[in-house]
Amino acid sequence: MLNDSALINRLALWLAMASSVAIAWSVFSWANARGVFALRQVSVTTALTELDPGLLESAIRSDLRGTFFTVSPHRARATLKKLPWVRDVVVERRWPMALDVRVEEYRAIGYWGENELLSDTGEIFRATSRAPLPRFDGPPASSAEVVARYRESKLALAPLGLEVKSMNLSSRGAITVQTKNDVVIEFGREQFSQRLNRFTSLYNSWSSEQRGALARVDLRYKSAIAVARNSTALAISNTPTINVSTQGNAL
Repeated sequence: MLNDSALINRLALWLAMASSVAIAWSVFSWANARGVFALRQVSVTTALTELDPGLLESAIRSDLRGTFFTVSPHRARATLKKLPWVRDVVVERRWPMALDVRVEEYRAIGYWGENELLSDTGEIFRATSRAPLPRFDGPPASSAEVVARYRESKLALAPLGLEVKSMNLSSRGAITVQTKNDVVIEFGREQFSQRLNRFTSLYNSWSSEQRGALARVDLRYKSAIAVARNSTALAISNTPTINVSTQGNAL
């Protein structure tokens, strides 16, 4: 009899709990159907630099549907990440009945190829920009290396009054830089840092007339460099007796 009594008590407890859950669910469903838990506010908590606020607002209105409890932050994040300039999004619920949207934008350092942009973290993304940025090109997998070489070049050339207009990394790894005053610098595939230092040292030693006449500088030779000036190829060497034409193939 004692065991039967304990069993009856447990059954009664389970029935009471099930009834409470059912009642709570019924109340929740009733309130939810009448908009009691509808979202009251969606706040973008970060300042936007590139992303069109109107485009973001439109996406939020069309895609963040549901109530405070039914809206999916994960799904909302996936949807908003498709917007141009959006690198990442964090969507969080905030009581009572609000959502906070934190947007991380790409920071572009230049154009990549014909239709894309390159970020400061080496990511290639698609967006529209009219900013006067440098142009980059190369195999897609080389984007991080291009960013590193660009930063190195920018730092070295700035004291010379030179700015990078474009940088190209060939499929074989050869780097070519064009400055804003249209001087083309051929670095080749090897010893980029050393050749960059060599160029800055030589550039500092040239007169303003020589600098102004530069069209192309080829640093791919071991003991000399080739300089194109006024459509004439000249050889300027650290050792005057060395002629660039006798030094073998460019590296």
